[in-house]
Amino acid sequence: MKKLLSVLLLILLLSACGAQQEPVPAEENVPPAENVQEDTPLAPGAGLFLELEHPVYDPTLTRYTYFVRNATEETVEFGEDYAIQRQEGDAWKDLTWVENAGFTAIGYALEPGQTMALTCGFDLYEEEPEAGTYRLVKTVGGQTLYAEFELGDSPYTAAAPYGFLPLEDLPEVYDADTAAEPDVVYTNDGVQNGEAVEEFLYKVRLNVPCQLRTVQDYGENSAMLIDAIYENGHFLWRMRQGDDVAEERFSYIVTDGTDVYLSNGADWETAERYAGKELAWLVPMETAGPELVSAVEKMTEERLDANTARYRVWSADGHWDAFLTENPTEFAVSFHVGGGGRGSTYDLNHWDGLETAIWGLEWQADGKLLLVCETADGGSSRLTFDPETEQLT
Repeated sequence: MKKLLSVLLLILLLSACGAQQEPVPAEENVPPAENVQEDTPLAPGAGLFLELEHPVYDPTLTRYTYFVRNATEETVEFGEDYAIQRQEGDAWKDLTWVENAGFTAIGYALEPGQTMALTCGFDLYEEEPEAGTYRLVKTVGGQTLYAEFELGDSPYTAAAPYGFLPLEDLPEVYDADTAAEPDVVYTNDGVQNGEAVEEFLYKVRLNVPCQLRTVQDYGENSAMLIDAIYENGHFLWRMRQGDDVAEERFSYIVTDGTDVYLSNGADWETAERYAGKELAWLVPMETAGPELVSAVEKMTEERLDANTARYRVWSADGHWDAFLTENPTEFAVSFHVGGGGRGSTYDLNHWDGLETAIWGLEWQADGKLLLVCETADGGSSRLTFDPETEQLT
């Protein structure tokens, strides 16, 4: 294991018209599993709770994540519809809907003890976001809930939606002494702000776009800065040490029971199989702790129950992904843009029948997918798949 970890380090160094709206007719009463989490610590007490991710946003940021928590003993239903009001004096004023504004006709059912993450924003309103006090209004289980927030001076901007400047924009000397408040700092004396890792995992389980930054400063050479940015269902891993910034894309968070990693394998067994170049520590070695390991094990269990993907790779631009399933000759390719996309599944048995298993996927610089396969005669083959034409050569 020690040899494996040394190799990994060597390789890795080169997210209607008023408050009381008519509910949208529900077409489906089952929420997406990745947007729901049980036993969540949003608010104490019993009842229904509505809360935005942050209390204050910069006016340049116009879309926000909010949470609905069910701390009752009954399952509650609601839709995607909401309203935003602005405070004027002692009164709340409805904003003006744009022409033909509407919501997707989908219904959600939230069981006791669960929390769901959704999004809201100003894109459905004529008013431009400006400094002031606002509130989100939403009907949940027949009750009208309110959550106040402000637009004003905030680190959460359109350029930095998660409150972090890009690694390239940080000062030349950035270490444990100069790290910003949201950073998790690792030194020889221990960990500072370690709870931010738990919050990051919590949001990932809810499929909320988010970011984690760690600063590893052990007094040797320059500090190592690592960002894990979760967006579009996967992770952009970026590392800065000295003047160099390297980046990779990963699909999952996994654990070996001791450490926590980013990986393209959906579980540790698959991750270890491809560990030669597709594994990165989310936190430094042996600092995860049993709570984080347990949380990641729960995430892995939910992931394996929810889909058949076992190994997934993303293109450098984050627009394409490809994955392997439990069928050894099957692979799938999807295109993602603007929150939507398209995809298809393919089986090499339907091509020439010579390949018996796919054991490697890799996106090439020209946008094509490389498949490394085992063949019926005991040899191997390298195939190139063009996702635009669906041609295999």
